[in-house]
Amino acid sequence: MAGHISEQISYDNPLQPVRVLHEFRNEEVRGKWHYHNELELIAVVRGEFSIHTKDRVFRMSAGDVAIIGSFEPHHSFKDEGVMEYIVLQFDIFKYLGQDLLSYMKYFTEAGRLYSKLNYIFTENPKVKQQIFNHIREISKEYAQRQKGYEIAIHSLIYRIILALFRNDTSSFMELKNDSELIKLLPVLDYIEKNINGRVDMKEAAKLMNLDYFYFGKYFKKIMGRTFIEYVNHKKIVNAELILLTRDISVLETASLVGMPNMANFYKIFYKYNQCSPKEFRRKLHGITGTKSLNKRARR
Repeated sequence: MAGHISEQISYDNPLQPVRVLHEFRNEEVRGKWHYHNELELIAVVRGEFSIHTKDRVFRMSAGDVAIIGSFEPHHSFKDEGVMEYIVLQFDIFKYLGQDLLSYMKYFTEAGRLYSKLNYIFTENPKVKQQIFNHIREISKEYAQRQKGYEIAIHSLIYRIILALFRNDTSSFMELKNDSELIKLLPVLDYIEKNINGRVDMKEAAKLMNLDYFYFGKYFKKIMGRTFIEYVNHKKIVNAELILLTRDISVLETASLVGMPNMANFYKIFYKYNQCSPKEFRRKLHGITGTKSLNKRARR
């Protein structure tokens, strides 16, 4: 298994947090599990390949588009044969300026994986074509670097965000109880900063000047799960990333995510994945080398 693959995206222009890769491949490709902070969109120009996430496989051919969420582990696979595709990676928060602060709540971390938005491309082929065209135009601007290309790319990324936002008929980007959730943001930030260590519900309650027991009820009402369930789920998600991308033991993994009690770690991990950490690692890495899946990846 490969080492830790937390991909650090480097930008040609630090003031424009976007990277575009226009790739041509003719050989078989077996990608490694990796993740990154940036949102990623992939547009296939020619050929076929598949993208694997923890939960599903996206089989893509010419004209298809897929979106991968930030910090979402994924890898790709393609058989031999000519293939051309474009990868667009950008930091969505750096693209939302002061004038769009009111929309920030729709992109805050609230348990969503942006790969869920791929249903839009199946449900609405016109939107898929529209975003496909935007990605190709971004690639062209990125390559030619004509005067004002930064403005063009910025505008096109805004169009992509708008298309996703307006066509999310299943409301994955919507937040229930928006105003109440916004009040919880200091608590969610506290959890994020301390997620690999001790997360104290009493400290979280203090951040909102609420009684410990009332805070527990309030948190569950807004988030749909208890404080402990929310924290444990985030710890398990971090453990999944480590198991997929680092060659270390389950014991070390549990320690890194702040769950040193192995019995408790195994119990909670099984609750969310219906398998042990070792089985999870074996199952997800087994997908990469399974010949039968390779055949199924062809359309």
